[in-house]
Amino acid sequence: MDRITSSAKHNDGRESSGRWLAITALGWLAMTLGLFTATVAGNAVRASGGADNTISVVQAMTAVLLIVPAAYLIQRRFRLTAKLLPLTPAAFLHLLGGGASALLMGGIGFMITGVLGWTTTIAWHFSVDLLLAIAFSTCIAFLYEAMPEELSMRGIVYSGLRLRLPAYAAYGAQVLLFVLVPVTVNQLQAWSGLDRGNSINAEYVIMLLCFGTVLQLWRSLTGSLWASIGFHLAYLAMARFVILQRDRSILTYNELEAGTGPVVIQFGVVIVGTAGLLLLFNLWRRRMPGPYRMNNCAGR
Repeated sequence: MDRITSSAKHNDGRESSGRWLAITALGWLAMTLGLFTATVAGNAVRASGGADNTISVVQAMTAVLLIVPAAYLIQRRFRLTAKLLPLTPAAFLHLLGGGASALLMGGIGFMITGVLGWTTTIAWHFSVDLLLAIAFSTCIAFLYEAMPEELSMRGIVYSGLRLRLPAYAAYGAQVLLFVLVPVTVNQLQAWSGLDRGNSINAEYVIMLLCFGTVLQLWRSLTGSLWASIGFHLAYLAMARFVILQRDRSILTYNELEAGTGPVVIQFGVVIVGTAGLLLLFNLWRRRMPGPYRMNNCAGR
C-alpha cells in the first residue's frame, strides 16, 4: 500500500534488526513523554491560578517544542529520507483537502440524519466571539495535537515500522501504539499523583482505533502528513463546535435519540465513512499503471 524510503534498505538483509525498533520506540516515546510533560506543565499553571486559555497555551507550546524537534532529530539521526512536513504548494492542497473532506462528511451526516428525521436543525449561530474561539481552539489543536501527533505517530513511528513490516502489519502496529499513548499518559499521571485525563473505556479505544486508521490512510493516499493534519483539525473543530452541543456552538439541533450526533454523524459517517472511502481510493491507486503509481507512492 505504501513505501518508506531510507538511506539503508532492509530488503537485502543489511537492515539492522534493531534500527526499525529504535526508530519506532523513540518516535513513540517522544509523543508519549512530550504529551505527559505538557500535562504536567498545564497542571502547574492550573495550580498557580492560571486561566483555561493560559493552560491551553502552555500545554500546546510544551508539546510542540518537545515532540517536533525530537521527531526531526530522530529523522536526521537515522537518515530517514521520507519528507514528512515540508509545506509545499501540493502539501497545502493536501491540508485543505483533508480538512474539507471532514467538513463535507459532517455535512453529509447531518443531511442523512435530517432526511431520516433523526436530527432537526433549530438555529445557526455566528458571531465574532465564536469565530475567535474556533480560531484559538484550532491553533491550540494544531500545536498540541495534530502536528506533534502526526509527525511522531504517522510520521516517525510508521516509518520505523515500515522498515521491517509490510504495510498491513505496520498499519495495525501503528494504530495500536497510537492507542497506547493516552493509556500510558493516563497511567503516568496516576503514578505522579495527578488527575487522570480522558476516561479510557471501550468506546474511547474504538474511536481511537478508527481515527488512527483514517489518519494513516490519508498519509498512504497522499504521501504527505498535511492531509492527515487537515482532517485532524477539521474533525476536532466540527466535533467541538458543531456536533457536541456546548455553550459555544455553530449549530443547535435536536436528536430523536440521544447520542445520534456523536455516534451516527461523528463516528459513523465522518470517521468510519471516511475510512471506507480512503480504503477504496488506496486500493484503486494500487491498480493504476506502474510508473504513475510509483511516482505517487514514494515515501508513503
